[in-house]
Amino acid sequence: MSFLSTPTTRALQFAAFAVSVLLGLSSTQAAALERLRVGYPSPSANFYPLFATKEANLFEKYGFEPEMIYVQGVQLIAVHVAGQLDFSSVSGLVFLQASVEGSDLILLASSNDSQPMKLMVHAGISGPKDLKGKTVAVTRFGSLTDLLLRPVLKNWGLEPQKDVKLLQIGRLPDMVLAIAQKKVDGGVISFPNSLQAEKMGVKTLLDFADSGLDIPSTTVVASRKYANTHREVVLRFLKAYIEGTRRLLTDKELGIRALRKYGGVNDRELLTTTYDLFTTRYTKKVPKINPKAVETALSLLAEGNPRAKGRKAEEFMDTSFMDELESTGFIRSVWP
Repeated sequence: MSFLSTPTTRALQFAAFAVSVLLGLSSTQAAALERLRVGYPSPSANFYPLFATKEANLFEKYGFEPEMIYVQGVQLIAVHVAGQLDFSSVSGLVFLQASVEGSDLILLASSNDSQPMKLMVHAGISGPKDLKGKTVAVTRFGSLTDLLLRPVLKNWGLEPQKDVKLLQIGRLPDMVLAIAQKKVDGGVISFPNSLQAEKMGVKTLLDFADSGLDIPSTTVVASRKYANTHREVVLRFLKAYIEGTRRLLTDKELGIRALRKYGGVNDRELLTTTYDLFTTRYTKKVPKINPKAVETALSLLAEGNPRAKGRKAEEFMDTSFMDELESTGFIRSVWP
């Protein structure tokens, strides 16, 4: 029996070794990726930073296998509170509405402190007084569209559901069509659907971004318990999110691709206009929490919810994660 190896034998042995190494690396890499469930409530460009982070594969860079979960409107909060999500990107008003009622959610980051939404009406409405006796649409009662609308109507001297009927229309594209066809008289609409509405002859009665109120509209939240017991995971998530925001603001094609995929918009002109607007006017380079914006949101909620009265912003936010990423130099490394 010969123990000499031939060139062919050596080649086969090397090939088998190489395959085993590659398979081992592949299984190790797969095992190293941690499943992450991330929720968002709308295909709106409000959630652009999250979409861009996913499109740029930055969650994978920080060791995650992300599952993007779309749960419409305020229902997202219920799903998160039930423990079915690890992180959510959601409106600050919607998150705070649930938190003042006792939910365990905590604010970790905020990408946008203005409201890129509009109260839009058909051509027959010339001013706020014309809304009396009319019907205005929201997506869902308790949703951001509803929470924004009610105090505005009261400031105009109009009592919701008494002077102005509020109607739930779940999808924003359906709302746009209903206003254009005068099935309802108005509705609260976000980008990019508001651009589509303008093309259909629907006009703006109020631009919430021009209201002068700083309100966190694009936030990252997790349960307080999860944040306390998974600090290292939260830090990695925020690192990905911060890098994703930078990619959004510096890579136009990636940003447009992300909104096309998660926003369901295919019109190139609409995508370009939306990208330019959100990257120049709304999205912050660094998603640090603005406590004054949280205070403003709580004050707004207190007008209709006694449980929000007297509450402090620090009860609902944890700035320690973003503070650590700043003090350790991570943020500076992303935005030199």
